[in-house]
Amino acid sequence: MHTESTLIKNTHKLIAATIIVIILIVGKSFLIPLAWSLLIGLASYQLIEKIKEKTILPAGLIILFYLLFIISIISLFIYFFYIELSHIGSNLPELGSKISSTLHVFSQQLGENGIHVPDHIDKGFINDWVGNHSDTMFAFISAFGSQIEHIILIMLYLFFLLYYGDLVPQFVQSKIKDEEKRAKVREKIFGSMEVIKSYFLGLLILALLTGVLDFFVFLIFGLEYALFFAVFLAVLNLIPFVGNPVGMLVVALFTLVTKDSIWSLVMVIAALWVVNLIHENVLRPWLLGDKLKINAFVVFISVIFGGMIWGISGMILFIPIAGIIKVILSHSDTNAHYAILFSEKEKKKSEKKKK
Repeated sequence: MHTESTLIKNTHKLIAATIIVIILIVGKSFLIPLAWSLLIGLASYQLIEKIKEKTILPAGLIILFYLLFIISIISLFIYFFYIELSHIGSNLPELGSKISSTLHVFSQQLGENGIHVPDHIDKGFINDWVGNHSDTMFAFISAFGSQIEHIILIMLYLFFLLYYGDLVPQFVQSKIKDEEKRAKVREKIFGSMEVIKSYFLGLLILALLTGVLDFFVFLIFGLEYALFFAVFLAVLNLIPFVGNPVGMLVVALFTLVTKDSIWSLVMVIAALWVVNLIHENVLRPWLLGDKLKINAFVVFISVIFGGMIWGISGMILFIPIAGIIKVILSHSDTNAHYAILFSEKEKKKSEKKKK
């Protein structure tokens, strides 16, 4: 009987998990903006409360000013990418000629070493291809505009979540009469807020410092569009495991095309590799440390699973969501043991003594 009961419980959990995944996939157009607004709201709630205490402005006006500030930052960010991508798009024919020349030089170098590669790609072909596909670049640029709807939804959700956030403590107090249980719920809520706030703040500072280091590297080696690629790499670094290799590949290809010497490519990649070492071994542990208190495997699974379900948003959102799940599990009487699977391995006593 006990075995059957356990099997039934596990079956129910599996069915529930499957239903949740289906809901996440089917309702992603609604859930992605809601998830962003929830996480931003959790990270911003304490700040908004402090501003309310120190000013006499109405709560709605404070939240409105805060949302206008966020919208201004996002607008500047989108405008920056639009301008930079427009400049790159206008120079595509010139880049096409450089690609053709680079391929021709490589084919000659390989031929001198006994490796004969057919060189059928000429500048005319590259220029024609670029001309015929230039609309693709501008379609990519205009894709930013398609996100405006999501941004508007996020701002609306965020306004209502922050404005009516005071109802949550009242609901908890009305729903849960037992003071001990109420204290546990408050601990879960404030624990989630602290996790999200510290994680997002550390992530923003980390992206800023990484972008500055990359910008100096590109300036030193004279890479075109240095600021654009520095910001581009900083944004991609927000996605663990995936973002940095993709960003370095794009920069390597651009350097290969725009620079005449292969040594420029080697030096740029070597410098970016050093920056990445500083990023992963100095800046990330210092700024993020164990803010989420989840292990690298959970982070990796969150990135892959989030990307499969919600795309790029999922790659970013599912990491703090995993941290919130761990907080909830760790304060649960019946499921606390599952939180162990999210945690880092305990350090040995000998390592602790050395520290």
